[in-house]
Amino acid sequence: MCLRVPRQVRFLCAAPGGKTLQLCDAGARVTAVDLSASRMARLHQNLSRTGFSAQTVVADALEWAPDQTFDAILLDAPCSATGTIRRHPDLPFVKDGSEVQDLVALQSRLIDRALNWVRPGGRLIFVTCSLLPAEGEDQIAAALDRHAGLTVEPSDLPFAPAEWRCANGGLRLRPDYWADQGGMDGFYMACLRVPG
Repeated sequence: MCLRVPRQVRFLCAAPGGKTLQLCDAGARVTAVDLSASRMARLHQNLSRTGFSAQTVVADALEWAPDQTFDAILLDAPCSATGTIRRHPDLPFVKDGSEVQDLVALQSRLIDRALNWVRPGGRLIFVTCSLLPAEGEDQIAAALDRHAGLTVEPSDLPFAPAEWRCANGGLRLRPDYWADQGGMDGFYMACLRVPG
């Protein structure tokens, strides 16, 4: 699943920059887009601190458009953050779940928008730090229904145990995995392949 890093990557909802730095370290030319100027300032600090460089754009991905298409887009979509409950045990008391429906709708719009910017044969990697199927497996199933020819590139990450792999080809991580090492955040990831 998307092990080879493409030459050119667009990263939507990119700040504060952890994944941007990882992509830069892997040799990708990154264009990082985020709506928040303050979070993008943090990304600039992280780039400066590490010596990496990336083109950065402060813009709403639903309104802004690039002047070219890309080999790959990483969409780290806004989500309920339910996957961070291990580190934030107060989460059920802070959020009541009423925001999930709006977040799912936003994620769908971002997927549809981003797919327009992927070159034929390119990839859209969709990720959320959510435990909810509505923000993962169900979201990808709906995208496949909306876009003829779109497919999920099955996971072949050598370090990913079988229980992480979803029937739809994505990866589903949970806080109870690696419990003997302190656990991990919940996460969903799928690599969508645009028809070539």
